[in-house]
Amino acid sequence: MHEQHENTKRKLKIIGFILLGIGAICAIIGFADFFASFNGNGMPTLFWLPFIGLPMCGFGGTLLALGYKREISKYIKNESVPVVNEAAEELTPAVKAIKRALTDEDDAEQGEIICKKCGAKNPAEMRYCGKCGSPLVRICPHCGDIADSDDNFCGKCGKPLE
Repeated sequence: MHEQHENTKRKLKIIGFILLGIGAICAIIGFADFFASFNGNGMPTLFWLPFIGLPMCGFGGTLLALGYKREISKYIKNESVPVVNEAAEELTPAVKAIKRALTDEDDAEQGEIICKKCGAKNPAEMRYCGKCGSPLVRICPHCGDIADSDDNFCGKCGKPLE
């Protein structure tokens, strides 16, 4: 079956090139005859050739596109994948931040705090992780407000957390 498919593709390519070539020749001859008539050479006699040649070029191009579909698709894939990967790399931090924000909101509704170091869930009233002992929150020395353990400045008074 695979060999039959390859034979069909080969035939499409051969016929496509032949039709494209003959169509291009017909169109060129017809247009050349038409534009030569403007120099006083009389009426064009081969004006009908482009009407045959141009559709023949289109049909030949279609057959070539079908014959080279795998190669064209592979080329497009190889050109597109690096762009998609680069976009994914640029979007990953934003997606993680959104996921973290959604997770933090869900945990806050449940009265839990997620440890930034080990990922363990802790009750909201805890100040240190019950699994690894890392600080879960920081207390602002200036106003006494609670801040996340990885914040550098207080969200209430704006002063640095020491």
